[in-house]
Amino acid sequence: MNLDIRDIRKGDIKPIKTIITDTWNAKDFIEDEDIINAAVTMMFISPILNKSTFGRVATLDGKVIGVIFGSRVGEKTSYKLLQDDYTRELLQLLNLNDIERNVFVELTGKTNEAYSKLIRGKENEFQGCLEFFAVSEEARGKKIGTKLFNELISYLRNTKANKIYVYTDTMSSYGFYDHNRFIRLDEEVTVFNLPDGKLENTNFIYEYKL
Repeated sequence: MNLDIRDIRKGDIKPIKTIITDTWNAKDFIEDEDIINAAVTMMFISPILNKSTFGRVATLDGKVIGVIFGSRVGEKTSYKLLQDDYTRELLQLLNLNDIERNVFVELTGKTNEAYSKLIRGKENEFQGCLEFFAVSEEARGKKIGTKLFNELISYLRNTKANKIYVYTDTMSSYGFYDHNRFIRLDEEVTVFNLPDGKLENTNFIYEYKL
């Protein structure tokens, strides 16, 4: 088996979307695959590519099985050119029916509100952010996540960062941060009112000192 850690290419975006969809458990509350694609694109891919100054994928025999993005204050963003024209995805979200629109607004609005509360008063403490980090199910338990994370840490140390933060939540594998020298600073409970009932999610902010 050939494991490779490398910079992100445009052709990696599609498998990265698949990893995000699986990590987010999007199919648990959105049935239409086109809407899932649109939501993942506009909620994750577009903002991540716009903000990130660092990105790596892990591939196993050529298949993307893990991804990490980070940003460093003062560094040039590096991945905007990997974006496509997202007009189709945007239109799909604008044309959602009432139930689908309410789910989308509920998820995005309350999550963004929670993150805003968690970072409030701390905005100037950090020189960078772990923007997104996930590995596919088949890659877990093989130290691939650690290899990706170490690549980001090397980059941040080379750019003289002292402290970074990451947002995560109970829908994600947040235990990684508890076991890798991150310090949990605060948490915010969010309750989503979805068509099938209420869904409770706890959002966290962690710091990591380099």
